[in-house]
Formats: sequence, structure tokens, C-alpha cells
Amino acid sequence: MNKISMRVMMLTLMVILAVTYWAGSRNLSVEAASSSTTVKKGQATPTFNKEVVRILQKNCQTCHHPGDIAPFSMMSYKETRPWAKSIREQVLLRKMPPWKPIQGCGDFRDVRALSDADIQTLVAWADGGSPEGSPADLPPPMDFPDGWPLGAPDLVVNPQSDYSPPVSGDMYRCFSVPVGNLRGDRWISALSVKPGNPKIVHHVIAYADPTGESAKLDDNEPGPGYTCFGGPKLSNTDMIGGWAPGSRGYFAPDGTGIKLSNNSRVVIQVHYHPIGEAETDRTPVGLYFAKAPVGKQLQVLPLVNTTFAIPAGAKTHEVTANFSIPVFLSAQMWAVTPHMHLLGKKIKVELFKPGSDQPECLVNIDSWDFNWQGTYLYKNAVTLAGLRLKLTTILDNSIDNPRNPNTPPKVVRWGRRRRTK
Repeated sequence: MNKISMRVMMLTLMVILAVTYWAGSRNLSVEAASSSTTVKKGQATPTFNKEVVRILQKNCQTCHHPGDIAPFSMMSYKETRPWAKSIREQVLLRKMPPWKPIQGCGDFRDVRALSDADIQTLVAWADGGSPEGSPADLPPPMDFPDGWPLGAPDLVVNPQSDYSPPVSGDMYRCFSVPVGNLRGDRWISALSVKPGNPKIVHHVIAYADPTGESAKLDDNEPGPGYTCFGGPKLSNTDMIGGWAPGSRGYFAPDGTGIKLSNNSRVVIQVHYHPIGEAETDRTPVGLYFAKAPVGKQLQVLPLVNTTFAIPAGAKTHEVTANFSIPVFLSAQMWAVTPHMHLLGKKIKVELFKPGSDQPECLVNIDSWDFNWQGTYLYKNAVTLAGLRLKLTTILDNSIDNPRNPNTPPKVVRWGRRRRTK
């Protein structure tokens, strides 16, 4: 079986260069997919029901619906109308919808960045009094079953009880969950996470445990789960995927997947960042099974720099990591998931061919925001055999960084806690 290598770049430096969930929601397709409407002088003011809602369905409602991460819903005219002027401002500044990669680096699918025509339509709607329009123009509404961004999962993996992390200090806790009788082995094509308590859940990673050895680790510690800083402590495991603030989850390309053995276990590793008050959490993971035969195995592999030290006060400190792919390894990269913490400013991944100093740019984010992380999928797979990947990050450990958790700044080294970089 061929393997598709996904390079997670870990820069906590975790860059996660290419991670395990993939593209496009199965039940989020709407007839409004092409909704760009350029409003010319003399044309009628756009209406919510005809033009605006179609732009929102394509670009905004995956977050702006009840129960999701956005602060208000855009599912209806009544919910959206009070925010018309704010929408106008945010789209003109290109702050919303959040799309961090800069243009011209990486050829991505499912780009959430609005076209100039879409922006013009939203601005004209707000400036024209934000009319509702005819009910006959409304497209069918989008559906978000039970709050899962990718629709109802084939299998929900849920810890058996709530967990109360310490009120101070970062905690990595692993929860071993049996998957039961699946009537045979399955192939996972996507993963979705619903943080049980977003106030304290920093990020989540799910691992396959084919032999069930995590059950003993869980039993050996009191309370739900077991301590697992650095990983699930398994001798045989594959990373299934994960979640960080702003990530939505994606489906793997047809014919690819991650194996889930019948009657095995899934380990859910949750990084808790407590807020100084007693809180509880139970975070479920939704798994989606491949519908087509799987001929290529999806694999998540980290590229890690663990030797860096960011001097206290450094404003533009550069940290790099490199990884060369053997020429005999038939590997392709389908996605990239950059990941940094609060000191991150910029992050870039490049691909170098042998003997060439002119790289191909794979992703470049020049205004990092910890609250808006994502997995970015390429329109076409990137062939890696015999090539070199380079990760370059710029970090701000100065007192001028408003997100710096250390006052005064101190030397920061490798670590997985949010305060470590």
C-alpha cells in the first residue's frame, strides 16, 4: 500500500505541515456556491435573500450558526441585519472571513477569502439600508447536525465521564475510549472535534490504538484518563487528526484514509489551559468513515525543531526546521496545518529541489493569530520524493507583544504549553 505523508510541522514550535483531516464538508454544499455579484452604478441594491445570504452560506455560516464559535448567527435576516455595518467594516479590512495565508503562496482549495465582487455586494447591501428582499429568493438553508461542522459523524468517540483539570498549570490528559464492534476494520476519512469546555481546551489530538494498550494506562491512574505530556505513550499508534482554535475539519481525498481496527481504542489527548477556576470538560471526537475503497494510507508526520531558544526581549527571532524526503519514498502532501502559540508572528513553509536555491512556496502567513488556525488543502497534491521542506518562523518575545504571557519577557525554549512559545 502506498503511503501519503502529511508533514505536520510542529512549532511549539509546532508547525504542523500537512495534517490529517481533509477537505470540504459533505453536507455543506449549497446551490449558492457561486454568488459573486458585482454591483454597478444604477443597479438595484442587493438584498439579503437573493445575493447576501448566498455569500454567507459559502463563506460565513460554518462558524456563524447557533452553538458554534462565532459570537452571533448569520443564518437568518433577522439575526444578520443588526450586524450589517460591522460586516461592511470587517470585509473591507479583510478581517472576515478569517483566511490567513497570503495570496500567491500555495494553490489552495476551499479558499474562504472573499472575492472583490463579494465584498462589493456586501458593502452595497449595508450602504443601501440592508434590505431583506423577497422570500421567494431564499436558497435552501444550510444544516449543521448537532453542532458538528462536517455533519453527523459515523462514530462519536466520547470519554466516559467528565474530567476536572487542576485550576492552574497546563495539563495534558489522555482518555482511552473503546470503539466497539465496527463489523470489521474501517478507514477514517475525516475527524471533527467539539470542545466540551472551550474556556480551558487548548487543543485536541486523536490517536488510533490498535492493540488497546491505552486501557491499562488509563486504569493505572486515578480519575478519568492518564497524564500524557508529549504523546499518548503507546508503542503502536497513528495520529488521526486534531483540533486547535479556528480549525474546522476536512475530508481526505477519495481513496485515502487512516486505518481504525475493529474493537480497538481511540485515545483523545486534550491539552488543558486552566483559567484559575474549577472547570470540567468532556470533549467528544467525531469520526467519518471512507465511503470509497482506500488504496493509499494517510499518515501524519511531525517536523520538529526542539533546540531553539528565543532570547528575552527579541522582537523578530527566526527559528527554522528542515526535513529531506528520501527519493525512494513515494510521498505526496495534500495539506498543511501551521501551528504556533502566542509569540508567533510569521510562519512559512517552502519546498526545495536538489541543487536549487529557488524554493516553491507552500504556505505563508505573515500575521499569525493563535485564535485562527486551520488546515489548508492543496488543489493538487505536492510531490515530495527527493525534495527538502523548510519551515521558517518569526517570533516576538518582546514586551511590545501584547500576547506575550511572560512579563517581563524571559528566555523561551521548546515546550508544548501555551506559555512556552
